[in-house]
Amino acid sequence: MDKHKSLPFYSKYCISHLCPDPEISEEDFIHYLIDLGKNLPQKGVLFAAGDVWLVTISKYRETLSKYYLYPMSEWEIIEKCWNKRKLYEVAQNNGIPCAKTYFINNILEIDALANEIHFPCIIKPEINIGFKEKLGSRSPNITISNYAQMMHWKKIIIEKGLDNVPLILQELIIGPITNLYTITSYSNSNADIVAYSTGYKIRQYPPDAGTIISGRVKNDPEVYDLGVKLIKALRYYGIANTEFKKDERDQIFKLVEINPRPGMWNYSVYMSGINLPYIAYSDILGEPFELPSASEDGKVWMIFLKDFFFPIFLFRKIGYTEYAISLTEWLRSTRGKKVFAIESWTDPLPGLVHAFKFFSKPLHRLKKLKYKDMD
Repeated sequence: MDKHKSLPFYSKYCISHLCPDPEISEEDFIHYLIDLGKNLPQKGVLFAAGDVWLVTISKYRETLSKYYLYPMSEWEIIEKCWNKRKLYEVAQNNGIPCAKTYFINNILEIDALANEIHFPCIIKPEINIGFKEKLGSRSPNITISNYAQMMHWKKIIIEKGLDNVPLILQELIIGPITNLYTITSYSNSNADIVAYSTGYKIRQYPPDAGTIISGRVKNDPEVYDLGVKLIKALRYYGIANTEFKKDERDQIFKLVEINPRPGMWNYSVYMSGINLPYIAYSDILGEPFELPSASEDGKVWMIFLKDFFFPIFLFRKIGYTEYAISLTEWLRSTRGKKVFAIESWTDPLPGLVHAFKFFSKPLHRLKKLKYKDMD
């Protein structure tokens, strides 16, 4: 289900439904789910693939539980994952490494930290929903290199009417993108991780602080141990993607975030032998399932068109010169068996629609996604 005709609507494996947008009317969306649930032969199993859906179905869990099963935690735990202030407080209270972090109630308080914070740093909202859209940015995370840039972004945030949004000011974890590791896991109602895979980013967009567009599956026991520790501390139940980054200065993995829901990267886990949605589905129904062996290392997951064209052709044009690479460098970075997030020979239509939309988007629209840095 989605509020618009997104790529899964074109898949031969999906029965798709257009539904009301909960950001416009939660009431219409909940009534839609209730009407759908009444017509199901048995309770459906809900998986939320985006923050808006996750928050809405969590808030109305009591009502919707008459018609649906929830393979995930209650809202009080989901909120600790979703709200970064609460997440970092849990991490700090349980000895999970984090970058030095400051919590500010609004952007006006940033002046008082000007002499304390070390650059580079990141400004990000406590709650992501709606922030990047209002800011007009591709990512809710703003990378700051110096004091002048901090004042520049303070001005923009005020101009966009976001001056009273609670924010987090956090020192940047130093290291390349390949130091960003994710443990993708399913933990049961006892918060025990029963299946997982780990891997690292190759590229993301925006390249300095954005969403993964390619990554490699690679087992890392240290990331697994930290993931287990955080999931237990949160008492989290369900599918999650938990990200850590190794700091080049002290070689310590530090918490970045946890997404308490499935995401596109999860397909790399499935293609490496770990079927997390099936395990979660079987578990909530009380049906037996086999625990998988360790995931197969080395596979490269990618959103092909973005990962190919952005670093080779686009990054230099929109001001990310240091992330631009040659074709030879791209081939070297993606060496290994490929897992394509969208493209499929057996289910080609989503990939074709994605390609059409990708190449029909004018370059000037992409240029607007990045504000020019100040010296």
